Amino acid sequence: MTMILLLGGADTGRAPMAAALLRRLLEQHGYGWPVGSAGVLGHDGDPAEVEARDAMAHMGLTIGDHQARSLTADLVAEAALLLALDSGTALVARARFPDAASRIHTLGALAGRQRDIPDPFRMQIGAWITYAREIEALLETALPRIVAAMPTTDDGRRTTDDGRTNTIDRAPATDATPDTRTAAVEQIERLLRTAIEMPGVVDWAAARARIEADLGEIAAVPGDTNDLVAAYTGLLRAALTMTPPVPSHGQLAALRDATGRLTGPVGQVDLNDLSLRLGGWAAL
Repeated sequence: MTMILLLGGADTGRAPMAAALLRRLLEQHGYGWPVGSAGVLGHDGDPAEVEARDAMAHMGLTIGDHQARSLTADLVAEAALLLALDSGTALVARARFPDAASRIHTLGALAGRQRDIPDPFRMQIGAWITYAREIEALLETALPRIVAAMPTTDDGRRTTDDGRTNTIDRAPATDATPDTRTAAVEQIERLLRTAIEMPGVVDWAAARARIEADLGEIAAVPGDTNDLVAAYTGLLRAALTMTPPVPSHGQLAALRDATGRLTGPVGQVDLNDLSLRLGGWAAL
């Protein structure tokens, strides 16, 4: 058993997105375990939702060839770890396959958070991107526990899908602090203020790369367990993706205002407001 299996409802939205994101994360850290996905509702052969494909495209990944499959005894037997995107899916999986209950976990639990990823079916693309970014953040946090759950050789090294071993045992620790978050927010605001006041002076491609990096630092420092900063920074990244090479004054101002909200814990109302604004981003 060397596979990691992501579990969702229909295996057309959250699960294939999470599988694609985990494959990339493992590759970045030098691991070669196979990653798959399955659903508990029986939509075999269905493609990934259009919004799921678009959300992954925003994040530099493709799931266009994905076909949904049901969770079966054979898949369970192949999986060293089964990661459910919500507690309801985990409950169903454990009920159907009680012998595998010890290998079935929720992503939120492995990330140390009591968080279920909602199913964004029939929601706007902004919600899909929000949840995809949150899944990515939870996977990054959960990586040490994911690695610890995978098979080892006699000398304790982690095995990969082809029998090779890997000596990397955990994701690198972060030394981010609340001061890091504050400094990153202030840096983004200064950069955007300069771009607004002196259009044509700021190299937007370089500025965008700097903002992306700062958002990564901000997302790593939630204010508390209810802080939706990872999802909010995901929406800001989506806004950056939709911003043209020459941003409008309105887009820059909207980015500056949205960034200012990151100085404190982010709530659901903040996410909803930014998601609605994304719907009319091109017109700003």
